[in-house]
Formats: sequence, C-alpha cells, structure tokens
Amino acid sequence: MKLVVTGASGFLGREVCLAALRRGYQVLALGGARAPTIPGVAQASAFDLCDEAALEALLLEEFPHAIVHCAALPTIEACLAEPERARKLNTDVPKKLAQLSFHLGAKLVHLSTDTVFDGKSGGYQPTDTPAPLNLYGETKAAAEVEVLRFGREHAAVLRTSPIIGNSVSGDRGLHERLFASWKEGKPATLFTDEIRQPVEASNLADVAIELCERANLSGLYHWAGTEAMSRHEIGVRIARHFGLDADALVRPVSRAEVPAAASRPRDLSLRLHPLAGKLRTSAQSFEEQLAQLRVPRGCEDWYEQTTGRKVVRRLEKGIDF
Repeated sequence: MKLVVTGASGFLGREVCLAALRRGYQVLALGGARAPTIPGVAQASAFDLCDEAALEALLLEEFPHAIVHCAALPTIEACLAEPERARKLNTDVPKKLAQLSFHLGAKLVHLSTDTVFDGKSGGYQPTDTPAPLNLYGETKAAAEVEVLRFGREHAAVLRTSPIIGNSVSGDRGLHERLFASWKEGKPATLFTDEIRQPVEASNLADVAIELCERANLSGLYHWAGTEAMSRHEIGVRIARHFGLDADALVRPVSRAEVPAAASRPRDLSLRLHPLAGKLRTSAQSFEEQLAQLRVPRGCEDWYEQTTGRKVVRRLEKGIDF
C-alpha cells in the first residue's frame, strides 16, 4: 500500500511513518520547510501544502491508497501570530485533500484536536457540537466540516489530545519540555483544575494507520489515553515515574489565580467509543504511556546527579538508526 504522510517532520508525523513502515507500507513523507529524515522512508521531500496546484499534481502522480494528514499550524499562539496561514494550512489544505482523496478513491485520515470544544463540560462524545474558544480551534473545527463534506465515504477525522512520547529532537514531548525546565532549576507550575487526556505518540500513530486499513471506518472519532487528569497530576506522575521529587518540581496553581486562564478550555476529556470497540489497537492507561518514556537527551547528567540513577541509553529504531 502506498501512503502519503503530511507533517512528517513533526512529532506525530514521524511516528505515523514508522508505524506504516512496520506494516510494510510504501511511504511518501512530506515535511514543511525541510525534508524528513526517517530510516526506511525512500521518498521524502519538503513541500508547501498551501500550493494547491502542486499538491494536486503530486497526488495525481503518486496515486496513493491512503493519506494521513498530520500537518497543521499547531498552537494557539502560532495561529494568532499568522492567522491567514492558519486558515490556509488548518482548514483549506484538509478541504483540498478531502476533494483529492474522493477523486483518487483514497482513504484520508485527518488529525484534529480536542480544542474544537470549549471545555465547559468534559467527557465529549464525537457527536457533540464544537464550540472553540480560539482561532486554532476554529480553524480545526472548520476543517472537520470540510473533510466530512467532501470525503464522507473516504475520510476519517480523528480528534485527539495532548501527545506525549520520545521525540527525535528531545524537546517535543511533554515530559521532555518538563525535563528542560527542571534541568534549568525552574519548577513547572501546572493547573490543578484544567483537565486533559494525554495519548502516547506511537499509539496514536498505530490508530491512524489502522484507520487507513479499515474501509468501513469513516466519519468522526475520538482517540486518547484512558485517563483524564489535571495538568498538575500529569506533571506529578511524570516526575514520580522518573524517581524525581514531585513536590519540589511541580507546583500547583488554580485557574482562578491566572486571569488569562479564563480563555482556555477547562476540561477537554474525551469519550473514546465507538472507536475503542472497533480497533485492534488498544487505548493505553497513563502508566502504560509512562513506561515508554526515556530520560531526554541532554538531561542525563542532571538526572543522574539528582537521582543517583544511572541512565542506560539503548539504541532505538527511528531515533538512533
């Protein structure tokens, strides 16, 4: 099967490529400003997805069986800084991909986000109506409508949650960003009343690839880990997992203490059914996710001095070779 992965230079996109390679796919990896470097991927290039003519020419030439669309302007701050680019990349590109997928008869798996919701209730089901609080959520919610309008029979929209895991750069995973602060002597201040439901990158990638293989699974779905927790609890459990002093490194704060928090979604927990009952890939507990995390590169000396534990670095496929 030939698969096109957009955003392949990113955290999740790389994991999607690796998951596809494990299943014997032929992968065309599209990055943004730079070509992805992924072991086993024979075709990789930098590509401007906003160039619709070039995108159409590429897909008509390659004629893939499936497309996994991971590329996006992925943060609230980035979208505010470049609103026009946010609308093009987050909404117009998915619409074009859905149109082309319909023409090609290819499966499209479009990655969306829990921030299409306002966070007032939590426990969101796929059938709940989006109510985004910011431009990022607005552009992603608009993309969902366009993808399902043009690709209802050939597309799956997968809403997901904050991603954790080990990145090649060592600074994209949640625990990696925490380690970077801790190493600099800066405790993390995290909300006790802002709820998220983290998902591990390789698990989410496996789900995306399985959706490519399941012609009967189209429409709108949710995927995350099995546990919804406060950001503070997530930070505490990460610290304790690594044998670190959570009380010293993770400080609690309530949303009421931070005026800007009023514009942030409070509870973005997701209900995973019906998808969780239809896949071979299982949703993971947070303990299962933690078991896959390693001490980030560059933090080994600090970690060993702090905990007295020796870091044993094993070579990892997709990271070291």
